[in-house]
Amino acid sequence: MKEKNVTLCDTTDLMVYGHEVWLEMAGSHGHAGGSVDIYVKWGHNMQTDGLARKEGMAALVVAPGGEKEELAIADGGPDYYLLRIPTPVEGFYHVVVQNTGSYVLDKEGKYQRGTRREHPDAVQAVLYNQYAQAFVPVGHDLEGVPQRAGMPLEIIPAVWKQWRVGDEIGLQVQFRGEPLDGVALDVACNGPGGYRQWQEMTGGDGRINLQAREPGRYLVVARYRMPEGEEGVYDALSLTATLCFLVTK
Repeated sequence: MKEKNVTLCDTTDLMVYGHEVWLEMAGSHGHAGGSVDIYVKWGHNMQTDGLARKEGMAALVVAPGGEKEELAIADGGPDYYLLRIPTPVEGFYHVVVQNTGSYVLDKEGKYQRGTRREHPDAVQAVLYNQYAQAFVPVGHDLEGVPQRAGMPLEIIPAVWKQWRVGDEIGLQVQFRGEPLDGVALDVACNGPGGYRQWQEMTGGDGRINLQAREPGRYLVVARYRMPEGEEGVYDALSLTATLCFLVTK
């Protein structure tokens, strides 16, 4: 896959205000023996806004049999990077892009890139880890449970298939393998009826049942922040997980 020379509108630093990475699959499914393209997008709640720097990103795919393979992130267009996923066999491929950044809040109330090592007098230092997920079906009329990727914050489906209007999509948010209850998830939908967004709250078991009321591309965003750090480096950990998928008529 050849690298394209694309001018980058670098909005990486907006991570501190809630920008996140997500993945959009080209098409609805793949075929065994081929490949699938995935677009790596950046912005807020499925509204693109420039791009984050690739230097903070890493990508992998978990194959249907559980094998993990690192992926190259190639230049794409002004508002996306490109992943090309080899799909030798049928099944669900779990694609993940991790995006990492470190920022401090200085005494003047401004965010600066770096950690306490570079800014020992900072008011606060935060490590941001974001995990963008996509489940790629390879084959027709698949239904099953994709392989886990094992991130600290992960959105896990009860079952996965080609979703259609009227379906109920069961998802669970887990933090380090345990259900994360009482967390507000941002949900966005962009389809023939236009763009809209709303929130869903996870229940006591970390689950939501999302009603697919209209066709379009959906994005679910989970965020979790905790006062956990590394002495002399950062004081808090900010985690984000995103899951993007299509709903058809």
